[in-house]
Amino acid sequence: MSREKIKVPGNVYEELVALEREIHFTLDTQDTVKRAEDRGYMAAANWIRQNENAYKVGFSWGFEPEAEEPHSTIRDVPERSEPAQRRTISHPTPVQASRPQSQPIRSPQRKSSSGSGTGIIAGIKNWINKYF
Repeated sequence: MSREKIKVPGNVYEELVALEREIHFTLDTQDTVKRAEDRGYMAAANWIRQNENAYKVGFSWGFEPEAEEPHSTIRDVPERSEPAQRRTISHPTPVQASRPQSQPIRSPQRKSSSGSGTGIIAGIKNWINKYF
């Protein structure tokens, strides 16, 4: 007998994995069956009861699901639903909505102590004069 994992039906494999995560099961099959039934894993409990020797080998070497059913098929992908309708609010542009059309736009006057007018403070002043 080679060291291969024991193949079990898919639903039994899922229940055995869940049972393994919940409890620390042992080679005592009666105790494991009782714990599986207490937690609602009836398929695993019935399989262990019917296949005690295979369970003991699988306990040491591991279990794997039988390859009867494909795990991912195109039928498993849900159908695409329509996207949710977006609610939008229209906002007026801030510059054109706040300034009346009849007033002429003034050009900013630059005054700086150094005479260059390209510093950070000059840029802030230009921005304030432009938008306020």
